[in-house]
Amino acid sequence: MREFLYISWLNYLGGFDYWLFTGYKDHNIEVIETGETTKNVFPGWPKSYDTFADTIRKQTFRRTRKQKVIRSQKLTLQQAEQLGEQIRSSILVQILEGTGKRDRRTVIVDDQSVLVKPESSKMYSVSFVISYTDDYPSQHV
Repeated sequence: MREFLYISWLNYLGGFDYWLFTGYKDHNIEVIETGETTKNVFPGWPKSYDTFADTIRKQTFRRTRKQKVIRSQKLTLQQAEQLGEQIRSSILVQILEGTGKRDRRTVIVDDQSVLVKPESSKMYSVSFVISYTDDYPSQHV
């Protein structure tokens, strides 16, 4: 999905830097944790099919959170490297969803996902994965 997204991050001088990302975005849901239980339906039933013939396994809970893959527009190599380095090393990254101070949403950057890749002759882009800090409500059975 193509959408414009302002991202700000705390720089090493104590101020905030901003960048408007205009590349395509992908929305994901990350599964953080799941749980399973097993129930022996027929204890003592002859094991005529396999070792799990008389056991039912079911999932009892799942915790998830939203993620987004962010991609920049075409940049020079120097811009792409600096942008990737600054976002990767910042301890506070936020999405700007409006003009007020309350319109900032803190996200966590997966530092292993920051990638600078060539787009065309002398043009590059930066991509990385962000996770929202608020999880979806967990589901329990």
